[in-house]
This record gives sequence, structure tokens and C-alpha cells, in this order.
Amino acid sequence: MSDAAAGRLLDCRDIGVRFGGVVALSHVDFSLSPGEVHGLVGCNGAGKSTLMKVLAGVVPDYTGEILLDNQRVRLSSPREALAHGIAMVYQELSGIGQLSVAENLMLGRQPVTKWGRIDWGTMVRQATESLAELDIRIDVRRRLADYPLVIRQMVEIARGLHSGARVLILDEPTSALSLPEAKRLFELIGRLRNRGVAVVFISHFLEDVLEICDRVTILKDGRKLATQAAKELDRATIIRQMVGDKVDSVSEECVEATLPPASVSQPRLEIRDFVRTGFFEKITLDVKPGECLGLYGFVGAGHQELVQAIGGAISVESGNILLDGKLLSPGNVARSVQKGIVLVAADRARTLARRAPISHNMTLAHLRRSVGPWITRKHENDLCRPILEQVGCRPPDPALRAGSLSGGNQQKIVLAKWLLGPIRVLLLEEPTRGMDVRAKTEIMELVAEQKRQGVAVILASTEPELVLAYADRIATMARGRIARIFSGERVTKRDLIESI
Repeated sequence: MSDAAAGRLLDCRDIGVRFGGVVALSHVDFSLSPGEVHGLVGCNGAGKSTLMKVLAGVVPDYTGEILLDNQRVRLSSPREALAHGIAMVYQELSGIGQLSVAENLMLGRQPVTKWGRIDWGTMVRQATESLAELDIRIDVRRRLADYPLVIRQMVEIARGLHSGARVLILDEPTSALSLPEAKRLFELIGRLRNRGVAVVFISHFLEDVLEICDRVTILKDGRKLATQAAKELDRATIIRQMVGDKVDSVSEECVEATLPPASVSQPRLEIRDFVRTGFFEKITLDVKPGECLGLYGFVGAGHQELVQAIGGAISVESGNILLDGKLLSPGNVARSVQKGIVLVAADRARTLARRAPISHNMTLAHLRRSVGPWITRKHENDLCRPILEQVGCRPPDPALRAGSLSGGNQQKIVLAKWLLGPIRVLLLEEPTRGMDVRAKTEIMELVAEQKRQGVAVILASTEPELVLAYADRIATMARGRIARIFSGERVTKRDLIESI
């Protein structure tokens, strides 16, 4: 064993993961030393999350070997990973907002009195002391939800350390933080480094990776490209390795596009000064009839929440919507649908009644307008069948349960239900997530057909290839703000990534 290997806390060797016929990781090596902050970067689908979920015990079916303190271990569950001192703080924090900070920190390990009841005084004192060790000085009796995101992240980190973690995995920890909040988190990571805790820092914000990390590993298509000292890298070099120089056809992987000249038509939809604290700030955009405006950003950039807000699914603190020049109050889904502003959300599970027939899913949004006062199964089926055939749903049987179809066909149902009513603005949030190439093409052809009919389309995605292939203009977003707008020019995948 080499001296370098002997000093490692964790060593992953030749890690491989397959999901059915898809290779998610192939022959990946990864190592950590005590007190090291190790950055993990790559485009969407590079394998970052899969590798870390192997370490966190979430993906137990892997090949290769993992060594902790030079001893081989098998991480078959999150509980087992935690028992070995590996904790993961996910981007979607798992803290319980309605409980106090102390309750969150000590959850499952609460001190008890000799009568078997929770010793609240001791719990508050121990929680305060644990956080003070990390220079986090807050009132632990207050609800977790009362604190800003950066504090909630710190509490979750402290919870992992309190459980004995020596390896801490941070998934996109700065994605929704302001610059001052990110600096505060970096200070905490510096204290963890001094205590000998090894930190894996997964992020799309390359400037953050270069600032805080000692080494950086770059993944692409499930393989490791390189591991280098952060001081030997710069942002342009990392992007060049992540993206590569190969230009494929649009049908395979669109890495460049020539955007058409900007339309001179009057806007169909205008968004003015939209604000939702923690997600996006002062967003002003417009989209014309028959135009597709692409919104591109990394996870947490705010573009996904923005389309939800435009569709009324989430509220905004301030801002206005104009539809064909007329003011429309935001934050009301029913009114938006009535006016022809419809949202196809990323999470199909939330928009489909999987156990209900396809026909019910399609007519639910426009019962009175499309079906009338008297609903019969035959009437519903007769109404839905031609639409299902139009969108290419296989099979086009409105009586089938929606959950029995493939993901691509479920997404076709989500689109088909809006075709029963008038569409003026189509909002798409990750419309092809989890689909194969054929299903993606079919879905986006349906979108293109709506655009040809004069519908204004806003396409929000973390996939630069999808945005390049279908958008007429592209706005990139980072940390809740518009970074750049591309229009009437040649733009590449690298341009999009570098702009944010």
C-alpha cells in the first residue's frame, strides 16, 4: 500500500452502478483524506449524485470496493453508512421546520429523565453546546423554520457531526444562498476541516468549488475524467473538461444552436419585477406568441420556481403579470388556467391521479367547459380519445389507469389535458425528465406544434441540450437572477454554462 493510500480516510475503487441497462457509473475511483474538502463536479447526468448515494448507503447495488481507514466495508443502507461515520446533507433539507432546533439536532437521541421522559433542559443545553463548538450561536428553542436557509443547513451539518460523522457529503449547499450566506457556510466548512472532518462538496458553482476545495474530481457520463488540486485548476479548464469539444447532431446531443432574430411582435406574456425571497429576485421577462423562451440554469438557480410562480402554483411577494397587455394577478392557478396560462410541472406524480382513468385526468381541469353539466363515461371517452391519438399516447385508451403507462406517455397525458382547453401560454418545467430519447422527441414535437399555432412557450430546464435544441431565445439564471439573455446569435453549451 502506498503512503498516500495509507493516509486516506476513505478510498473508493473501481465503483460501478447500473440501473437496468443504463450505466450510471463505470470504474470510478475516489478518495478522501482527513480534513480534506474535495469538490465533485460534472454536468447533469455525470454520476455525481449516484457516487455519493453509494457512499451514503442509498444505492447499495454497486460493484467495486470501499475502504474506510484501510478496512473494506459494504455500505448497504443509510443507517450502515452513518454507523461508519458517513453523513449526507441533501439539497432538499430533511429538517422538520415545526420542531425546535434542539429537537432537530437531537432527534432520535434525546436525553431522558430517570422516569423515561424527555429531559428538555438537558437537551437544550447539549444542543446549545454542540452548536457553539461550531461557532453557531442561536436560540435552539426556536422553531427551525424560523431561521434562514443557511442556518437550517448548518443545523443539519451539525446534526450529522453530532451523530459521529467523519465524512460529510454536501449536495449543492450554496445553490439557494446569497453570497454573504455562502461565505458564512464556507467559514463553517473551514472549522470542520480544522477538526479533521472530510467534506465532499458537490456543486455546479465552480467558483465556490475553487474557493473552498483542496482537490476537485471531474465526472462525465459516469466516468472519472480527472482529480486535481484545486489550485492547479481554473473555471475555464473545468468547463472544457466537463463539456468537451465534440459537437454532435441535435438529434443526439445539441451543443450549439443559432438563435433566430428577436421577434418584433407584441409580448403575449410579460413578467415584471417578480420576487420570491430565497428563490428569485427582480425577474423581468417577456415571451412572444409562437416563441419559445428557454430558461436555463443549474439546480437551485430559481428558474424552475419561476415558472411555477408564473403558473400560479407558488406565490410571489411582489411583481406583476401582463397577458396580452392586461394585468393579471399572480398566485392563482384556477384564474391562470382560465386565461390560458398552463403549467406542465416536473413532478408528474403531483399532477396525475395515477389510479384514476386517463379520461378523468384529462377532463378534471375543464369539467364545465369541455364536458358540460352532465358527465358520462362515454362522453368523457369520446372527448379524450381523439386527443390521445393526436399526441401519440400508446395505447390511446382513455379508460386505462394513468399510472399503468410509461413515463413518456404519462407526460403526454399531462400535455393532452391542456389541449381540451385554450392555451395561450405553455409553461414547461423539466418536461422530458427521466425519458428516453424517443419519448423526449415526441414530447417536444407536441410542444413545437403548439408553438406553430401561436402559443407562447417558456421552457425551464437544467439540460442545456434541450434548451439549445428548442428555444428561440435563452435566458440563463444563477442564484435567483437573470445572468444573461441570448438572442439572434450562435450560442454553445459552453456559452450557457460559462454565463452562470
